[in-house]
Amino acid sequence: MSAGSSLLGRIKMFNLACQGILTLSNMFYQKVLKGINGLDHASAQENVDNGITCNWWRAVGTISPAGRKLHLTLSNADLHLNHYHEPVPAGNPLAGLAPTFGAVTPFISTTAGAIQRDHILKDNILFDPFITALKFATRNFRSRGFIFYAYLMTIGKVAVEMEQFSEEVRELHIYKDFLPYHSQGEIMAKIIIPSVQIEKAWEFDGPQAKRDLKRKVLPTPVYQISNPAYLDPQKFSNIRELLR
Repeated sequence: MSAGSSLLGRIKMFNLACQGILTLSNMFYQKVLKGINGLDHASAQENVDNGITCNWWRAVGTISPAGRKLHLTLSNADLHLNHYHEPVPAGNPLAGLAPTFGAVTPFISTTAGAIQRDHILKDNILFDPFITALKFATRNFRSRGFIFYAYLMTIGKVAVEMEQFSEEVRELHIYKDFLPYHSQGEIMAKIIIPSVQIEKAWEFDGPQAKRDLKRKVLPTPVYQISNPAYLDPQKFSNIRELLR
């Protein structure tokens, strides 16, 4: 082997290694919040202990690997994002299980915050993930509800069929079509948010939280659940925090 070919070989291996590094660097452990209304303390504890499951899993009781593969599709992702409260289309394998797609969706909505530009005011508007999750948890400040603090794994690409990675729906460079709820800052999980990725769950009183926010005071939880099984992502790389 000539010196030239040896050098070219090393350059090729270096380029391949760089490509691998670049691919790996696209994966993030994304902090998210999930607001859920209507949970008592025991149900919230169960979600922390066993993970937050999708509505499809809860609706049918038992799911299979084949079912997971069948339902994690781009068309179902579109139904989740744009037709959540509408009937499941005829011919969809989930049809007939519930009145609306949202009741049987294999996806789980979470928030990490969003930024939108106001071209008139020449300013960027932050949609705080805590406020978004708090509104979902308390039904717009009308009742009590839980916010779950967790993290998901993202790879910077559309990968709906890959259960282990969540979808960065809020990212306009990835999800380019118009989405009416972009301000919710959605990171879309699939099937289950594992218990080890849930740090804690805090319950908030909606009316009290609304009064606190009017006084520009950060709402405090009325009940707290911690998770001793939580695996802190700080031991991993590429952590992406919530927008603030």
